Amino acid sequence: MDFILEFFFEILFQVILYGTGRVLIPALTLGIMRGEGFKSKTPAGKSYYWRDSKGLVLSTNVTIFIGLLFWVGVAIAAVVYFNR
Repeated sequence: MDFILEFFFEILFQVILYGTGRVLIPALTLGIMRGEGFKSKTPAGKSYYWRDSKGLVLSTNVTIFIGLLFWVGVAIAAVVYFNR
């Protein structure tokens, strides 16, 4: 049972964070950067970012991390706002 719950929360957590990062990156960089496709493979020799014909591409892990930073910021702002 633990395995099923762990799998469910991991997938749900990653999808929400990845989706948030995937939307935020182009919005904040005015389309200069974009997140890597969720199922695409990082090219050999590339780790966090690389350039292709459409601009800078951030890896899936960086995209998820940016989504995480956004939601942590939202949580901190909510705590500060509601505890004044």
